[in-house]
Amino acid sequence: MSTDPTTPWERLLDVVADAAAEYREAGRTVVAVEPTDVSVTPPGEGPFGLVLVVADAAHAELVELAAAHEFRTADVFRRVTDDVVLLAVALESADGEASVVLPAYYERTAVEEGQLRAHDGSLFTHVRGLGGTNVVTFEHAEPSAFFPDERFDEG
Repeated sequence: MSTDPTTPWERLLDVVADAAAEYREAGRTVVAVEPTDVSVTPPGEGPFGLVLVVADAAHAELVELAAAHEFRTADVFRRVTDDVVLLAVALESADGEASVVLPAYYERTAVEEGQLRAHDGSLFTHVRGLGGTNVVTFEHAEPSAFFPDERFDEG
């Protein structure tokens, strides 16, 4: 009997890499990042939403791509465990020439899921480099894809 040595996070990074490869095969310019940290900022305490910290080189690529294209959420892959919601967020440019793929996660708690569910119609993903400046923000006008059907506090 063999066991899968990868963690759910590593499997999510594989999903992100596969999605990025598909976009590249379709002829798009793609940036896929691997965050070193993901956190939740609640409403009223700074830039609301998910905050991803990425390596400066990946951040520089993202800044350049975001300056050249307008992005919208295209697809959200979600995997729910008892404790965590894992997300692969794919964004496509309005002109169809570029894509961004972001892995993220949040805990199924009142502190994280509860605060994200307190959105006001939009959810945001903020990506910053290790230096913390020049944050790239993506707005998700359809945040329901970020949440499990069953709330963390139901059941």
